[in-house]
Amino acid sequence: MPQGLLQGMKGAIALSTLALTVGFAGPLAAEESGSNFLGLDLNGSLGEGRHSRYVPPLTNPIFNETPYITTEARGFYFYHDIPDDFVTGGGHVNLAALQFRLAITERLGFIATKDGYADLNFDEVLPDEDGFANIALGFKYAVISDPENEGILTAGLRYEIPIADLETGGIELQGNGDGFLNPFITGARAFGDLGLQASLGANFALDPDEDTSIVHYSLHADYELLPGFFPIVELNGFTAFNNADRLTGALGDLDGVDVLNFGSDDRGTTVTIGGGARYRLNDHLQFGSGAEIPLTDRDDTIFGYRLYFDVVASF
Repeated sequence: MPQGLLQGMKGAIALSTLALTVGFAGPLAAEESGSNFLGLDLNGSLGEGRHSRYVPPLTNPIFNETPYITTEARGFYFYHDIPDDFVTGGGHVNLAALQFRLAITERLGFIATKDGYADLNFDEVLPDEDGFANIALGFKYAVISDPENEGILTAGLRYEIPIADLETGGIELQGNGDGFLNPFITGARAFGDLGLQASLGANFALDPDEDTSIVHYSLHADYELLPGFFPIVELNGFTAFNNADRLTGALGDLDGVDVLNFGSDDRGTTVTIGGGARYRLNDHLQFGSGAEIPLTDRDDTIFGYRLYFDVVASF
């Protein structure tokens, strides 16, 4: 097993332990408060008389937002392989993060979905780097909520705050401008044991000369094969619609996909496919694991493959 993957899995175990603690504490807190705290409706979309089926996406955790309004903590880790034919001759990235979601009402929720710590290891050319990822937070609102037919459509807006804490070889790895605005829509519909979800959004760079703006889109399907066990298939895409001019020349078509943004002047499109499974232990705790690979040309991307591990603790 690669040493970087082993180290990252240790971080994932630590995140899982924290989320497990929160998850088992959550039901008690909800029972004591009647699912309300300081006037907040912590149940959000879920609960008696509301939606009963909740299987959040697994891959593309930065942009593929669940349409359900929830109160939860989601700890996730991914091991990201850098292809050998990339300029660095390969390498890998470990990212561990903890997302938070808070239901304010049945339809309105607060989300903090990008943060965490990244450890980047390159085989050659560039020095290794580690540091904190940018922070993204915002709100989402369920425009349509139809529990009887298990359908929901939600719109949201996030702001990504630039931390400027990841740099190697003079290259800012996650953006060097004023941050990003990310409007999005996301929806889900269940048909018996089959669940379908889709999301679409645009990540607008507030300084278009420094950072590249992209459109992101995702499809998700899950099926309850056994009680509480859901195999998952997901498709994700990232397409630049306004390139920056911070990274030019031989590296000008470099694609950072989701966590990283190089400000490339000729970034194209990356499409990935992922699969895995979720296991729902109870109404408050579920685990997920899976893998993701690119379908598009790997020459201009740092995306070789990813391995995912997460735990979702709902209140």
